[in-house]
Amino acid sequence: MVSVAEAKHAARQCAINVLAWARHACQGDWDRIERVLRVGGYVVTSEGYFNAPEIINAASELITEVLGERGTHARVAMGVASLPMNVSVEVEAMLAVRA
Repeated sequence: MVSVAEAKHAARQCAINVLAWARHACQGDWDRIERVLRVGGYVVTSEGYFNAPEIINAASELITEVLGERGTHARVAMGVASLPMNVSVEVEAMLAVRA
């Protein structure tokens, strides 16, 4: 099991990856990102751990820091028993992008 600090670091790295893919999808034009609609996060937790939102906050905060007002979003955070490839955190996002 990873520490809370390590999990938050992993969540931030996931957010960086989401933003990198968003930038790629917009061909490098950040202005095409109109808004982040939703961020979803999954955290591997042990039974009785109820602070998955604290971990996913790290991803949400980074996205808002990078995109400002356009980065404000709805969010879901869930604790799960396991994730693919034995990762500790997974983050997904839905963005509105101008054509």
